[in-house]
Amino acid sequence: MTDNQDEINDLNAEIDDLKAQIESLENNENVEEYCEMLDETNPEIKIGSLTYSPSDVLKNTDETAFRCGMNDYNDSRLTDLNEELENKEQELNELIEDND
Repeated sequence: MTDNQDEINDLNAEIDDLKAQIESLENNENVEEYCEMLDETNPEIKIGSLTYSPSDVLKNTDETAFRCGMNDYNDSRLTDLNEELENKEQELNELIEDND
C-alpha cells in the first residue's frame, strides 16, 4: 500500500468519525458531554453542607434553560465539526486527485 493510500484511509476514518459526532449532536445524544462541560466550567453549588454539580442543578431547576444551553452548545460544536469535516473532505479529494 502506498503512503498516499495510507493517508487516504486515515482521512476516511477521520471523516467517518466526524460524521458520527455530527449525527450524535444533531440527535442531541450528547447530554453527558454537555453536563461534563457545565461541571468543568462552573463551580460546584454549595447549600449548607451539601454540594451539587452545576449540571444537576440546572437540569433539575430549569430544564428549559438546560435544553437551550445544550442547543447553543451543540450549534457551536456543529459549526466547528462541519468546518473540520469540510477541510478533511477537501484534503481527501486533493489526495485522491494526486493519486490519479
